[in-house]
Amino acid sequence: MKNYFTVWIAESFSCQKDIIAALKNSTLNTQLHIICSHNLQRPELLNIADLFIHQPPIEESAAWLLEQCIFHKVHLLFCGKRAQYIEPYREQFKQHNIQLVTGASSLAELKLMDDKYAFTEKCKALNLPYIPAFKVDSTTSLKNAIETAQAQFGEICAKPVHGVYGAGFVHLKNDIDYFQHFKSPFVANTQQFIEAYAQLQQGIEYLIMPYLNGEECSVDIACDHGKVLAQVTRIKHQFHQVCFLDHPCHEICTQLVQHFNCDGLINIQFKQDQHQKWHILEINARPAGGFAYTQHTGVNLVAELFAQKLGLNLTREAPLSPVKVLPLVQSFKMD
Repeated sequence: MKNYFTVWIAESFSCQKDIIAALKNSTLNTQLHIICSHNLQRPELLNIADLFIHQPPIEESAAWLLEQCIFHKVHLLFCGKRAQYIEPYREQFKQHNIQLVTGASSLAELKLMDDKYAFTEKCKALNLPYIPAFKVDSTTSLKNAIETAQAQFGEICAKPVHGVYGAGFVHLKNDIDYFQHFKSPFVANTQQFIEAYAQLQQGIEYLIMPYLNGEECSVDIACDHGKVLAQVTRIKHQFHQVCFLDHPCHEICTQLVQHFNCDGLINIQFKQDQHQKWHILEINARPAGGFAYTQHTGVNLVAELFAQKLGLNLTREAPLSPVKVLPLVQSFKMD
């Protein structure tokens, strides 16, 4: 008779190995059989998981994952990437007593967090420290929004309505040359951005927002159906990060996790304005690439999540905060 739980870590972004390592390095290790999958051959996953399986592209993998989880008698499936493709199968997984962890509890909640304009409006309605934004989807609406935002806020920026904060984000400035964008992709001449946008055959939904020039922080959170289990804030510096177990953004995160019914290992981004007031940028309903740095505080977010989901006892390390962390890169032989 098996005396362990079988868990499956489906394709994630760059941190999939770190998710598995966090479980292996915890006191849950002897109670777990860890399967993982990716649509690419990933030697670092093959080396660390108990079983590595090649999966179809994430957009086509939901039915396959369900079938494989049934076959391997999996107790919990963790999705760390584009969970909107797996979430519609939640009821089918439940019918086979497989817990599905996607970062949220429904497809509607995942879509709400992915739509940065709808997310902003929801935060505004909840009286949380949101960042005001104008949504545009055409060259005309873009020009009007930029003119209004510059008059209202001065410094402005643009970011896509859908996708992660860093992808497509750009600080718009009137007084820099066009070539500056090639030196620093996150800065562009305002007119250059308008001209580039006008060349699109179909307008992309963008937000035009005030540019906040303060400190940025990233909060990694283990949560269970709207309840925070543990959270660690990371402040990013040029060559290192500092991790905190106590931070002003934690109270806001607790409210966000509850209101958006977050479930899994998620990440919430904040930025300060010129008055050092924190504002919400976004919720990523998945683990961030740097979440593993938080383990140096003694808090193992992945283990906290899996212990809660599977009803297991977890032995915890003594907490330590703040902790300065220097990221390192590890190489793997491909053949």
